[in-house]
Amino acid sequence: MSIILDRWGTIIYDSSKIEQFNNNMDKIEKEFLGNTQDIYAANKRIDNLILNVSGNDITEVVDARVNANGTIYPTLKAKLDAFERTMAAYLADVNTEIGKVNDTAKKLEDQLKALYGATEANLEIYVDASKGNDTSGTGASDAPYKTINKAVQQIPRALNGSAVYIYLVPGIYNEDVYILNKQISAIYIQGTNTTNTIPKDKQTGVFVRHLNFRDCSGYLSVRGLNQIGADQLPDKAGTIMFTRCGYASVGFCRFDDAKAKTNSVPAVIIDSGIGGAHNCYFLNQYAAQLDQYMAYSNFAYTNEGTGNTYSVISDASIVQINPPNKVAGSTLVRNGGMLS
Repeated sequence: MSIILDRWGTIIYDSSKIEQFNNNMDKIEKEFLGNTQDIYAANKRIDNLILNVSGNDITEVVDARVNANGTIYPTLKAKLDAFERTMAAYLADVNTEIGKVNDTAKKLEDQLKALYGATEANLEIYVDASKGNDTSGTGASDAPYKTINKAVQQIPRALNGSAVYIYLVPGIYNEDVYILNKQISAIYIQGTNTTNTIPKDKQTGVFVRHLNFRDCSGYLSVRGLNQIGADQLPDKAGTIMFTRCGYASVGFCRFDDAKAKTNSVPAVIIDSGIGGAHNCYFLNQYAAQLDQYMAYSNFAYTNEGTGNTYSVISDASIVQINPPNKVAGSTLVRNGGMLS
């Protein structure tokens, strides 16, 4: 035992050993402090990896389960899955809207091509009062619209060199239709059965209440229609009316609603324009054709009819009647109008 003490004593009283010992203790203390810091950092990371470490702590991972609206998800994966589903639905909606924009752009491109003469194709629109649909229809012959008004909405304001054809399948179109401000070379509104219809012999089968053209240039043709609802016209306007238009042509139409006579509703009105009726049949009408406000028109000998109050009224206008006038009824001139 004394030998051991002598040995330790030699070490203890050796100054170089003491210095070395102190240096070693400094190293141990430094390493211990470093290990303590590493353990603290590891504990912080563990706190972030374990949900609800103490049952009350709000750790980073727990906070990551809360979205911007304050919704708390049971797991971070649940939140990420919900986000992916939301983004997928959003992207689907965006793709749908992009598709709509592309469709609109295509229609606009087609209209611009027509407007500036890049296409020579005419615009053809079909309407069927019985089988058509204004929502799902496209205006094609196999997917017609239901109303004339829907068809008219598809007409661009201007076309360069192309014409518009609106084909009406036999049926009842109890509508007030206004065609306004169209700068188009020609607009045709006609029944699909026009070639097989003789208005004098029978009704055409394409029943229309009111067509009203205003400020439209070009050739405007109405063909093969039959008058209906003459007592329902706004302001007792004519069944077919043209105001400040290009050339108006009403052909192969039948006007036979007696309510037009009792309500003083003209069959055809030409207001400040040119044109006229031809090959039409007028039965029990107030006036077959009324021209007013400096109109200049023709009333053809191919028109026929009976039981009318007036065949032609010229109100401050000039009407040429090609003899013989086969439409029974008086003629009336007023406000400086002329018949020739």
